[in-house]
Amino acid sequence: MTSIPFPHDVIGGIFISETGKQGSINAQTPYLWRENIMPDQLSNRTELKLRDVESASKMMRRYYRTVKETMRAMAGYLPAMRWWPGKKLLARHIWLDSLHADMLRLRTLDLRYPRVDVEDNADVSLLFVLEKIPTAPSDELFLHCVYDVIKPAMLEALEEYLQVSDPLDDAPSHLYLKRIIDELNMQLHEYEGIMRESSRAADEAKNSDWLSAVSGALSSCGGFHGPDAQIDPRSTAVLEGLVYELPMEGGRDLSWEPAVTQVSPRPARNFTEEQIAVAVDHANEVWASETPAALIWEYKNMPWELYLGAARWCYDEIRHATMGVERLAALGLEVGVDYPMVPDHWRAFRARGVRYLLLLLHRLEQGGPRHKSNLKTKFIEKNDLAAAQDCDYDWADESGHISYGVAWLKAVFPEWSKQQTIEEGNKISSEWSHWIGNHHKNGTHGYEGFLERMDKKLTASGHSTDI
Repeated sequence: MTSIPFPHDVIGGIFISETGKQGSINAQTPYLWRENIMPDQLSNRTELKLRDVESASKMMRRYYRTVKETMRAMAGYLPAMRWWPGKKLLARHIWLDSLHADMLRLRTLDLRYPRVDVEDNADVSLLFVLEKIPTAPSDELFLHCVYDVIKPAMLEALEEYLQVSDPLDDAPSHLYLKRIIDELNMQLHEYEGIMRESSRAADEAKNSDWLSAVSGALSSCGGFHGPDAQIDPRSTAVLEGLVYELPMEGGRDLSWEPAVTQVSPRPARNFTEEQIAVAVDHANEVWASETPAALIWEYKNMPWELYLGAARWCYDEIRHATMGVERLAALGLEVGVDYPMVPDHWRAFRARGVRYLLLLLHRLEQGGPRHKSNLKTKFIEKNDLAAAQDCDYDWADESGHISYGVAWLKAVFPEWSKQQTIEEGNKISSEWSHWIGNHHKNGTHGYEGFLERMDKKLTASGHSTDI
């Protein structure tokens, strides 16, 4: 674990010298603290925890920007992430971090009222560093940076804030930060869990100039408490030329067999194959998680509510994909071996820009609630209660996604009327159907090997594949 050192010499707004004497604070003085052990003339309390509102609000704003921009960096990298456990982890934690950022944002606005400068780029050096996180040379280094450097340092910063914050005067901060601290610890535990189960070595991180530069930049820029400071030139020299670009298609595990389409060219011949088709469709909703994640990264300085909705959308779709993977595993079918997980929507339309992937996703999800509700009914009739419940929660999620899609489409296609948006959505949906149909017709779907392996496994396990 890489730690980021922080100075400790100021009670927000009241400077404590080495001799214990109070002094005035100016704009150049760091707004950190040391616990003030002095008698209080009115209450006779002897262990005061003093930090003025102005200092607290600046720190809270820096915490907010740290969590928000780390969340954006995680969202930006998610489409590129090839490792399936890592992709699932990022989607879940993007959502959790969006909730944490929302609490920190609300508290910042409380403390800085009537000012609404919560989004002002007052912490330019910190923001510069966080923007470089997705430029990690590998999945391993990206995860190491986020979970072994940034999140532990953020956890330490919040715990330090609480240690010298008055639990009565600053009670709302205590309520928010205690929840965030609990969930950060949970995130680190979940990260450690997937790393223990993997064979991925951490040796790469030990000798990484990139990771050393990021850690050095975070230390020299003022850490997560602040105030903002100039970054060490040695770190700047490594990081300043790095720019992250979203991939042209979503990353998939290199050990998986590739395919062109997620949809089988062979229609379901019986109920077992119908179950499998629905589960495979669920498993391939990864692209629908990657799309709102890409929006979070691609579009800077959007209204906060858009990011908050997109983060939830991103996690919901990974949940749906995991539902499919787990149902298929119960049938003895392995992802990337017996059925494909492919970024075919991105292959078809990514070149037009992320906003057209949004358009396609929104159009397809408009029919989702009714379709999944009908599937729920059918699965109940067939006594497949697990699949019925998956579809039940899926359609409930997608009902909310429709409102997220409308809001984002208005933001990224401001020139379109409602009618044009509908027409363009219908057009791209039709193009998508033709894209799939042409690959099926031309035999370029890449599905043959999957069908052969699937049929063999189902027969061997006693699941009928007869018509």
